[in-house]
Amino acid sequence: MSTGPILNKLLLLAAPMMGTQLVQMLYNLTDMFWVGRLGSNEVAATGATGMYIWLSVAFMLFGSLGASIGVSQSIGRGDLGKAESFARTALALALAFGLVCGLVMFVFKSPMVAFFAFKEEDVSEHARRYLAIVAASVPFSYVSASLASVFNASGRSKVPLACSLVGTGLNVILDPIFIIVLGLGVSGAAIATVIGNAVGAALLLFCLKRSKSRPFENFKIFKKLDFKDVRQILKWAAPVCLESFLFTSLAMITSRREASFGADAMAVSRVGSQIESLTWLVGASFGTALTAFAGQNYGAGKWDRIHKAFKISSVGMAAYGLFVSSVLVFAGRFLFTLFLPDSGLEDLSSKYLSIIAICQVPVCMEATASSMFRGLGRTLPPSIVNTTCNIIRVPLCYLLSMTSLGLVGVWAGISFAACLKGAWSYPWFFLSRKRLQRENPLGLKAPDPEPVSV
Repeated sequence: MSTGPILNKLLLLAAPMMGTQLVQMLYNLTDMFWVGRLGSNEVAATGATGMYIWLSVAFMLFGSLGASIGVSQSIGRGDLGKAESFARTALALALAFGLVCGLVMFVFKSPMVAFFAFKEEDVSEHARRYLAIVAASVPFSYVSASLASVFNASGRSKVPLACSLVGTGLNVILDPIFIIVLGLGVSGAAIATVIGNAVGAALLLFCLKRSKSRPFENFKIFKKLDFKDVRQILKWAAPVCLESFLFTSLAMITSRREASFGADAMAVSRVGSQIESLTWLVGASFGTALTAFAGQNYGAGKWDRIHKAFKISSVGMAAYGLFVSSVLVFAGRFLFTLFLPDSGLEDLSSKYLSIIAICQVPVCMEATASSMFRGLGRTLPPSIVNTTCNIIRVPLCYLLSMTSLGLVGVWAGISFAACLKGAWSYPWFFLSRKRLQRENPLGLKAPDPEPVSV
């Protein structure tokens, strides 16, 4: 990625990643479609417990982000041995954190569900059963994310796409069988998720060892770890992990406020967020490609390519954000009814999607700036922005919801906080990039994650 046309390189790397995320989005929507046949209470239950899966993503980042930065920068410097060492360390961390998080979710499922204080007891019961089963999928998800990052950072993003197609495709097939045909309800959705994630992780591990597209000739999983790599990955990932953990924790607080308006309010929010994933799933995949691109060119000391990639990505992501906003405003109501066919919720869903449409461009610009920061090993600046804005969001949502806006005030607070992230993080990187180049023009050593002053 340190030579050749920049736009072509970015698209070639990002396209399979976007395909992977679109496949994942297809599964999420399919899962929501079949659960939606059961009713809004079941949608609310799976949506609430899904927040804990989302919360666990914070710890998944130790493996995925460690592999993304470590492998890409090492390959950029031409040090394949170090790249393999980072990959092995990231995989070990992913497995360890995944096992711990899955066990915690299983053991503490009841108090976790009780946090949302659902008025409807059947919603709580559905949520407990779903969380108890889906906890088994967490270690597989962690391993998959780490291995996918290894392939993506080395420029082989087609492999994770192929594995995702198989695992997610199996999930899509099993969903209606377990949920409807066998009558397992939300438990069936959870079982299908576990099976699909396990198959996807196994395929990625096989490809790392045997595929012709493997990044390393003889990757040894059980070789002794280099604890210097462990410390470096923890330095890189800790700010992002904290950011993600706080983001989801605070989002859960606002979701609790949503739940106080009834299960229908939670259901609308969960279905709406899946439709909104058009932005953040595709944006995340392009961001991963941008992080790998910036990391390799940083390792090679090619700052001109970094600056050009930032400009190209800014234009492309802004255009995509506008596209998604248009979809949410003009086709949102139709999309919502596909997944939750309840005519009584159409007006409420239309309000949600219209409010969230406002922040789609800022979300895309924040993703661009944060990805560039992380590719250069500067993980703290985007974490400062995101954490601060997420903290602001909670009291804002509560205050607005206490006015005549009610539930709409919660959603307005969420949208405003997302806009603030883009308005802060993008100018920060734009004004800091020249300074970063002066500090380390050759990219010979990845800097510690320290704040960058504007």
